[in-house]
Amino acid sequence: MKKLNPAEVAGGAVISVTTGVTVANLAVHDVGALTLVTVALSMLSSGIWLLMAVMKGVTTQVYRCSVEGCAVEIRATRNHTQARLAVLEGMATDHTSHGSAGV
Repeated sequence: MKKLNPAEVAGGAVISVTTGVTVANLAVHDVGALTLVTVALSMLSSGIWLLMAVMKGVTTQVYRCSVEGCAVEIRATRNHTQARLAVLEGMATDHTSHGSAGV
């Protein structure tokens, strides 16, 4: 089982509370049940998608070739070992190993 990330748990809690408060405020103003369900599902799905996109961005390391005009880049999640990340960085930054492949 995947270990829970505290940032994901906190983000999920914020999304849930924000959705609940919004739906409760709408319910006070006599908004229909179908509209409340639609708003809740939209907010939850959008919030979870945004949270996952942010978490992916935070946990991804990008290595780029430093040669001008070379478009080679390697994206790696940070759950790799330091040795593996060093190999990936070496592959991206050593222009002679990929040559014009990224041009």
